[in-house]
Amino acid sequence: MRMNKCTVVAAVCLISLSTVLAAKDLKVGVVDVEKVYAAYEKAKASAAEIQTERKSKQDELAKKREELKALREDYDKRKDKMTEAEKKEMEKKIADKSREILAFTNVSNQELQKKNQELTRARLDEIAKVIQDYATKNKYDLIIDKKSLPYFSSAYNVSDDIIKALNAK
Repeated sequence: MRMNKCTVVAAVCLISLSTVLAAKDLKVGVVDVEKVYAAYEKAKASAAEIQTERKSKQDELAKKREELKALREDYDKRKDKMTEAEKKEMEKKIADKSREILAFTNVSNQELQKKNQELTRARLDEIAKVIQDYATKNKYDLIIDKKSLPYFSSAYNVSDDIIKALNAK
């Protein structure tokens, strides 16, 4: 008895849904946001900007490591001839330089990560705006991200149109 009620309710829901869909033909599109992002010129420029900053930070870090290496080598060469006070001073310099390198690395990574997230969010917002404008202009009822669908016909794919619209700006 209970099984029959569930079956009847499911059938009524399906009939209702199909009636609504038949009453209005939906215009649906699918967009591959990852493909769009990868082809978006401003996203490429943002990635290049992050890479340039990363290289700059890596160069600065390499310089600091060389300074630490020089301090250690100097200490190793001279430690037998140093007084205890001089040894403690050099050991403090080495420890300070090591802490400076660690702090620089942590701060640099956090800054780069934050900037990358901000730029990525900005580019994704721009993509979303263009998708909305495209949908409105072309009278789409629905545009869905490809990741949400296990299958769709390529006839519904509007990714290339979105890429053209983005890069035309």
